[in-house]
Amino acid sequence: MPERFKWFNRSIRWFSVAFTAVFLIIMYTPVANYAAKTLINRHPEPGMADIIAVLGGGAYRNGVLGAASSERLIKGLILFKSGNAPRIIFSGGTIVEPSKKFIHTVFKRDRSGSIGIQESEIMRDTALIFGVPDEKVEADPASTNTYENLRNIKSYMDAKGLKKCILVTSPTHMKRALLVSRALQIDCDAAPVDDYTALRRGALDRLALLREVLWEYAALVLYRVYGYI
Repeated sequence: MPERFKWFNRSIRWFSVAFTAVFLIIMYTPVANYAAKTLINRHPEPGMADIIAVLGGGAYRNGVLGAASSERLIKGLILFKSGNAPRIIFSGGTIVEPSKKFIHTVFKRDRSGSIGIQESEIMRDTALIFGVPDEKVEADPASTNTYENLRNIKSYMDAKGLKKCILVTSPTHMKRALLVSRALQIDCDAAPVDDYTALRRGALDRLALLREVLWEYAALVLYRVYGYI
């Protein structure tokens, strides 16, 4: 066998060993849990505000809310029922096709026609079922990323003369959401859902958590490049 093929085979073997080792470390050590910690900050309990702004976290093709959207919906309803604000707005639509979502996010192309699921509408309908008055709840189904979420929320607040909001999203997402809100000059108190990232200890759960963390850091870099934060 020529020497170059031997070198190639050795490289493939070493790459396979390294790749397997990295995945085993991620799956069976708390690397992902520690990485998630770097995104999460402590926030004081939110005070009174004019509106609660809940950012959507995705939904499935059959209209069932994803885990992130469900958690945020519950947190928003608890705040509303606790009297923290007299209004609530849900923001977000899901581009189902991953390739179209990637193009929309990275290249800032208009993909509003590609929205397959409007999770904000589903969240609004659920809020109505739980007794939130129709005139107190609003949905923004046209935004497909964090920047658009908050830009549309600001437009709604400005139109209604609302000054302060309580921002609801996932713990690992809150850092980026707050940076965008500050860049847009929205006065927001943070109200992340309860943090359970340290409890995600299953092998597949840790892989999923690391993917979320890497996505957030990539998005922070991208948002900085685009001037969103």
